[in-house]
Amino acid sequence: VLQSITDQVGDVSARVFVDSAPVHERAWAAKAGLGWVGKNSLLLNKSMGSFFFLAEIIVDIELDYDGPMKDYCGTCTACMDACPTDAIPDPYVVDGSKCISYLTIELKNEIPSSFAGQMESWAFGCDICQDVCPWNRFSQPHQEPDFVPHERLGEMNSTDWEELTEELFREIFKGSAVKRAKYTGLKRNLKFLKRE
Repeated sequence: VLQSITDQVGDVSARVFVDSAPVHERAWAAKAGLGWVGKNSLLLNKSMGSFFFLAEIIVDIELDYDGPMKDYCGTCTACMDACPTDAIPDPYVVDGSKCISYLTIELKNEIPSSFAGQMESWAFGCDICQDVCPWNRFSQPHQEPDFVPHERLGEMNSTDWEELTEELFREIFKGSAVKRAKYTGLKRNLKFLKRE
């Protein structure tokens, strides 16, 4: 896309981001008409749901852009109703401290015991609010080879997960977002789930 911009207007000063800088991408995407911010706080699009990445190109010129899109959540509360930790207490409000994604990725301390029995087997992240969203019936599986999970993941059983070594963790999650939780964080999450 940046090449298309420079082809049309000449050289521009620009930076490209994909979840790599402190840019409030959902807000900008909503302003640009790419979708609306749903009750689960994710950007929703009528033809793609919410299973997509947002990318930004920040340039030093003004470009033509679309305006905001209408909110199509309506009276639906599927995401709120399905959240096992009640992390979406009100429409458009997510309590990050209760979100399974926060608890399994960002939280550096032990997962509070009050969440026992509520994690629904999620050891890293959570997609429940997306899985139940009616707009995601329009989402399409990706065709990106880099997103295909390591072949060993599908072969692992509960014993393999209990005995996961740091060496195997590095191998099967090389280049994966799971590395954000680190080996110790994933082991902590697996141990917590075993108590359920």
